[in-house]
Amino acid sequence: MRLPHELRSLGPIFTRSSALEAGSSAYVLERTTADGALVRFGRGLYRVPVELEDGQPWEVARAEHLRRCREAQAVHPGHVISHQSAAVVHGMQLRLHPAMSVHLTSVDRAPCSRREPGLVMHHADSVSNDVAVVDGIRTTTPARTIADVLRTSRPPNSVALFDAAVRDGLVTAQAVRRVLDTQVRWRGRPRARQAMQLHDPRRESWLESFSFVALHELGVPLPEPQVQVLDEGFHFVGRVDGLLGSVFLEADGESKYYLLTEELGLTPAESVARVLEKQSDRHERLVGLGLQGVRWTTREIQREPGLVARRIWAAVNTANPADFNGWLRIGDRITRPQPLPHRAAGCVAQIRSQAARQTAHRAPTRSVDPETRRPRARSTLRPGAHALGRP
Repeated sequence: MRLPHELRSLGPIFTRSSALEAGSSAYVLERTTADGALVRFGRGLYRVPVELEDGQPWEVARAEHLRRCREAQAVHPGHVISHQSAAVVHGMQLRLHPAMSVHLTSVDRAPCSRREPGLVMHHADSVSNDVAVVDGIRTTTPARTIADVLRTSRPPNSVALFDAAVRDGLVTAQAVRRVLDTQVRWRGRPRARQAMQLHDPRRESWLESFSFVALHELGVPLPEPQVQVLDEGFHFVGRVDGLLGSVFLEADGESKYYLLTEELGLTPAESVARVLEKQSDRHERLVGLGLQGVRWTTREIQREPGLVARRIWAAVNTANPADFNGWLRIGDRITRPQPLPHRAAGCVAQIRSQAARQTAHRAPTRSVDPETRRPRARSTLRPGAHALGRP
């Protein structure tokens, strides 16, 4: 059954009272719902069934989450979309699992935060809640959104979102800091303030920020981002994602392999082959100057960050900055690489222990530890999550 004409102008979500005012009737609503042209998802609330447009996995996941945000706000009109859901609304870069709950914050006084299936409801009655409207969705402002994510998410995820938002001009670090200053004694505020210190918008992608902060949690110093490498004659050789001493670090996201598909009209296979060839040539030139390199993929840094950290320290311990016969351009400075202290064997064992704890924290199911008989923690980086924006 097609949607009656009087209901088409009401939008994808409407109330029973607005339908009756538009000239419809209770019988038409009941019959249209029974035929599948409408879906009743709350008391007096209806929506038109939506078919998601095909696209990249992250695009489909974002469209589905936005649909659930609209429904949640219709059911709870005294709330605004917040936290990770608000980041999706604002188009920020983050990891989004299709099953991630919708986050709401009460703009009226609420006794406490609570959870419902597929929904997390926060209360915030100690400060005034500034509200923005994006595509008809009431949500927290970009600065408040990032402050909330910094408080409630692990630093690799929150700092990656923060870096990208500042880099894209959605917010400033000063605005986020002002919001955090108002959230006195809020849960997670110390974590947010520590994460603020790891912020660096010079990193060029979500994956770079996530990787460097995840490695920092395992004891690897934060590398100098986006360093230009020059040869002895001060000619440009390449730009690396990060540099530690005389070791260059590269986070390999999938998107870079398909850039030439649109730029030069190549097929995906041709684009991958061309980019791999350029990367191999660039890598050889960098190594030829005396640098050492460590690369990793998105899957490696999410699933085995300890392994990546050990590879980095192995390269740092064997690299010798004196062997480098080129120059580095860092900002407006041209300099030589600085040596780093070697990593002791005991510290490598500590990295393995920390990585093991993080792997247990990310376990995808709530399994039982055979020794303690206690349930293990749920995953915070579940399989199937998609990166919103540029990986």
